[in-house]
Amino acid sequence: MTFLVERMEGDFRPYLSSVTPAATDRLGDSKDAVREKAQMLLSSMMEYVVTPNSMFERLIPAFSHKNGKVREEVMTCLQNTLNNHGAASVTVSRLVPHIVKLLSDPTALVRDCAFNTLVECYKHYGDRLRADLTKKHNVPPSKLPALVTRFDEVRETGMLLPTATAVSGFMEGTCLACDREGAKTGQEEGQE
Repeated sequence: MTFLVERMEGDFRPYLSSVTPAATDRLGDSKDAVREKAQMLLSSMMEYVVTPNSMFERLIPAFSHKNGKVREEVMTCLQNTLNNHGAASVTVSRLVPHIVKLLSDPTALVRDCAFNTLVECYKHYGDRLRADLTKKHNVPPSKLPALVTRFDEVRETGMLLPTATAVSGFMEGTCLACDREGAKTGQEEGQE
């Protein structure tokens, strides 16, 4: 399927609505190889067919999927997307509430992945994410101090990316400061 996506590129768009849910379900497969191929397929669709932001609009239900492995893998997919496509590619403010909710997931691996995903997001968005987490989101009190400590470690070791220190401009508009802009962009892409 990945080869088909790479070959068809934009012509694959009509098939997204039927392929994406199946690929999402395969993220929870018991075999590592199947999960890896599902990740590759989602990545290819973001590369050749739709923007990463549009794809994550379609993947939002995966954050509350009944299979814990799917919840974990969708966050891994987000981390990979941020590293491969950059901070401007995804409106993380739309996803943060789902990730914060997973900090209290019954499965330990999902909780750990949610924690690590927020740390990875912090590397890309910096203190804008920290401010959102402390003011807007209901981060479990037991997790917030550890998260803030980890954010401080990232800052002190110089792991923050240039986008994390950008004070204004398009980064702020598409990432955290303006959910409306990201939602509008997602709606326009969905109409194509």
